[in-house]
Formats: sequence, structure tokens, C-alpha cells
Amino acid sequence: MFSYITMIKKFTFLCKPEVIYGENSITRLPEAIKSLGGKKLLLVTDRNFSKTEIFTGIKELLKENSVEYVVFDSISGEPSTETGDECASFGKNHGCDIVCGIGGGSTLDTAKAAAVLITNRGSVRDYQGLDKVPGPGLPKIMIPTTAGTGSEVTFTAVFIRKDEKKKGGINSKYLYPEVAILDPLLTLTVPQNITASTGLDALCHAIESFISKKANFLTEPVSLSAIKLIMENLPSAYENGSDIKSRASMLYGSFLAGICLANAGVTAVHSISYPLGGVFGVSHGVGNGLLLPYVLEFDMPEISPKLACIYNYIYGNSEKEDIEKGEIFISEIKQMLKRFKIPHLKELGISPENFHSLAEDAMKVAVPIENNPKPINISNIINIYQAAF
Repeated sequence: MFSYITMIKKFTFLCKPEVIYGENSITRLPEAIKSLGGKKLLLVTDRNFSKTEIFTGIKELLKENSVEYVVFDSISGEPSTETGDECASFGKNHGCDIVCGIGGGSTLDTAKAAAVLITNRGSVRDYQGLDKVPGPGLPKIMIPTTAGTGSEVTFTAVFIRKDEKKKGGINSKYLYPEVAILDPLLTLTVPQNITASTGLDALCHAIESFISKKANFLTEPVSLSAIKLIMENLPSAYENGSDIKSRASMLYGSFLAGICLANAGVTAVHSISYPLGGVFGVSHGVGNGLLLPYVLEFDMPEISPKLACIYNYIYGNSEKEDIEKGEIFISEIKQMLKRFKIPHLKELGISPENFHSLAEDAMKVAVPIENNPKPINISNIINIYQAAF
């Protein structure tokens, strides 16, 4: 069924961490902490999740297994550099020697950053960029409660510089977690709008890694599997949040997309979306999801063979030309955005007057731009914003 294979070329492929997957796998948390030699746990979560019965149960589980812990729950929305610094100081002041993040991408990113800041000192701002972290951090266990960011398997933690209205990621091998626990039961209560936005983020990771210049014969089949899982299960998870089969498939699909994100990278979708979050506070998943079909349209016809491959894998082979298959697939994404009520740029308070400065900022997010299968410039990006307006 997989009819498109990139010619074998020079590549790297890393799959980390150890993954524990399945319903009720959260019960393995004490075991994981002890296997990593943890004596005092920094438990990182967001304000909403910290008030849930699920989190109460997790704390009881830790107490029953004699795990000493402290809770940092001052995360609300996408994290700022100050949030990351505050979390690290909290963990260091309490003598923590292991970190566990439980929540969405913002929580996991904060936990990962805190783990390296505690041992390397300094501030989040000191390490934003590529390979700036000088040494290992504390052992890290990541437990996603949304099916979206794939942060549990990546080497990136993204933070907003509020004073500059910009986003920047810490990208370092030292951010890879040691253990990821994927329990679909933890995702059952995710609100409908968050299910949609995080799911679209995962879809972007899957598609962008598939069409990325860095895609290779190992990442492509994994990306393709992730695309199929997400396309087939995100609508049902959105409509019926208690559907455990769809939730489990989404969590698995997000995980696979995260692996490919870490190995093949993403493309211009992420670069063009980043300024929307930094300047206007647009959530990462909404920005990516909104822009995805318009970037794919820009990348045509260069990516038509790959989009045709996706079409064939999801819908079955047909006699249609590659271009037509690609157009149908892009149309399916647009219909999904309508179904999820994803707003356009004008509905987010962004006007054409902002497009040029946003495009200039997007071009500075260089790595995804370089990964894009078709060269892209400021004028092209302005046109993409106009299409998404």
C-alpha cells in the first residue's frame, strides 16, 4: 500500500524515550520513577488539570508507593520564558532529582526545560536555539493528556518571549525524556475545542514530516501511518470525547507524528504559524491547522506525488491523476477545519496590514523554511496569509 519511497540517502533516525502505552498505564508511574533512581519528584502540570479527580488519583498513587513529590501547577496557556524559569527554581529549591510532566504540550515543554535548567542553571532564554544546552538535565518522565504536540518524544520545548512577542524553542538532545507514559484514559475529558486544536497540530506534524526535505525511508511510513490514524479518528474524538477507541488511536497517532517531527522536522506551516502565537496569542494548534491547507496548495505541484500517496493510503488507489488526488486531500482538510469551527485570520483579529511584518518574522524561523519542499519567500507567505484571511 505504501507506493512512495524516498531514495535511500544519508540520514539519521532516533527513537527515544522508553514508551509505556495502554489504558491504565499511568499506574506504572511509580515504577518508572524508581527505575530512574528518583528520590524526590517535581510534578509539573497546569492549573486546570491539577484540580481534576484524575490528578488527585495520581497523587494518591504516588503516596501509596512512598514517592515524595512537590507540585508545580502555575501553567496557563502557552508558557512564557518566565514560567520555565519559575518552574526550574521551584524544583531546585525543593531538592528535586527527577521531573514528571503531566498535561498538554505547554506542560511537557515546561517540565523538560525545568529538568535541564536545574542542572545547568541559567534561564530559558539562555538556551533558546539549537544545541545550546551544555549538559544533561534531571531524568524526565512525560505523560501527555492531549493527543497533539508529541512533546513526549521530541527534543524541543517552546516558550514565548512576552516582551518581544516572539516564540523560541530550546532544541537539544538533552531534552529527550527518558520515559513516556501514554494512557488514553487521561485524554477522555479533554474539551472539544482542545481536542480539535491539538489534533490538528498532530496532523501537521504527520503531514509536514512526510513532505519535508529531511524525510527518509524510515520516517515516511511512520508519518503515513500517523496521517491515516489522525484523519480517521480525530473527527470521532471531536464529536464523542468518551470514544476510547478514537482517543487511543489519536494518542498513538500523535506519538508517531512526534517521532517523525523529531527526525524529519516540519516545514513552512510551523514557521508561518509561529508569529501568530507570539504576536497575537493564537494557539499553536489553531495557527498550524488553519495554515496547513494553504501551505500545501502553495507547495503544489512539487508535493503532488506525496499527497497522492497519502490519498491512496487512506482512500484506496484510483485512476485519478496525482494533482487531483492532492487537491481532494487538501479539500478534506479544509472541510475538517470547518467542522471544527477553526477561525480564519480576520476572525482572530489579524488584518492584512499585519501580514508583511508577520511574514518577516516567519522567515526568521529558518529551519522549517529550509525543510519546505518548495522555496518560499516573504511575498509567498503574505499570499498564504491572504488565503487564510
